Amino acid sequence: MGAVFDALQFAILPVFAFPAIGFAFGLRGAFGRVAAEGVNAYVVGLAVPCLLFRLMATVDLGEIDWPVLLAYEASLVLLYGFGYIVCCHGFRLAPPEALILGLAGAFPNHVFFALPIAQNLYGEGAAAPVATMIAVDTLGIFVATILILEAMTGKAGAAATLRSIAANRLILAILAGFAFNLSGLALHQGVDRFLGLAAGSAAPASLFALGVILSGADLTRFGGPALAATTMKCIVHPLLGVVLLGAVVEPSAAWAGPAPLVFAAPCGAMAFVLGLRYGVNVDSAAKAVILSTALSVPVTALFA
Repeated sequence: MGAVFDALQFAILPVFAFPAIGFAFGLRGAFGRVAAEGVNAYVVGLAVPCLLFRLMATVDLGEIDWPVLLAYEASLVLLYGFGYIVCCHGFRLAPPEALILGLAGAFPNHVFFALPIAQNLYGEGAAAPVATMIAVDTLGIFVATILILEAMTGKAGAAATLRSIAANRLILAILAGFAFNLSGLALHQGVDRFLGLAAGSAAPASLFALGVILSGADLTRFGGPALAATTMKCIVHPLLGVVLLGAVVEPSAAWAGPAPLVFAAPCGAMAFVLGLRYGVNVDSAAKAVILSTALSVPVTALFA
């Protein structure tokens, strides 16, 4: 219990404090939604692309634990599909909303939660496993979800969709980072310093803004879809991680600590963001983010 308590107070709660403080500021009216959206625009437009480029440019591609990575991606796809079926056929939601909730119940907040917690617990070397998972999720699950939503909503043609994906800053940052990594060049110290400063601001700023935005949500009722997505992300996915990383694959030393934290991370905000972009009802997704963020504190502590 001592190790769990130490992980909780020194590595986990400092990260979770940012959305909690943002939530409190939002409730008191000290920080409004418009200001929070401005902070979030900075995070998405500059800080996260810098973070992703730096991670991809410096990760050791030879140390990727492929069995663990494939097991994780398989669990994510399985939960995504199951969540969609439950929400579409069980709760009778429209397919786009069911898709968003399926994504919420599977796609973790690894950029802003799992990554800083892993670095707090295991040092800067822990960034590599989490960064690899982020890259594969973004290039695979994120892009696939956009394509499916485009087909469901008919928002744009195929050519416009592909242009939108190709111009996405997060995708471009990952691909550019990989290309730089493969070039064998070293980052200039000044450039690396700038990227490090921008990357370091991503998680605190985004989590604070998320807390402010979520403070305006109606918390009197969560509803079945939000509870289902939260259950899948905070209970089912961590348990799948225990089974997969204990009985199916044996993580390498570098991946043994960080990988379980990704399984235990709360619902990512990506479902909420994509839902807003495509005009899908995101009330349940927003509530799943709130509830899973709170519940993942003890869950993450157990996996630390």
